[in-house]
Amino acid sequence: MYRKLKRTWSFGYANYIPKFKETFPELSKVDGEELCERFIKLKMNFYYEEETPVKPWIRITLPFALISMIIMIICLPVCFLVTGKWSYPLGKKSIILNWFRSLRLI
Repeated sequence: MYRKLKRTWSFGYANYIPKFKETFPELSKVDGEELCERFIKLKMNFYYEEETPVKPWIRITLPFALISMIIMIICLPVCFLVTGKWSYPLGKKSIILNWFRSLRLI
């Protein structure tokens, strides 16, 4: 997730920074550039999420991912009988979980 975040550097993204002017009516008199300068003096950093496109070779694997997801759902009762949990032991570094995330299925 952190690789999708980009730091706000320019005034153009200052309007994206949390809506302080709506939250704090006292700031409606403050200019946007002056507000940015105040944030810089306070050493506050803001980030926005940058959309990253899905790579074409990963998009080709979408039908296989859907089929494997259906098979995993069908086999879930068998996994419950073996492990006693209604989930698969997918760690944070699981290949299947990362594959589903890259296809934005999860």
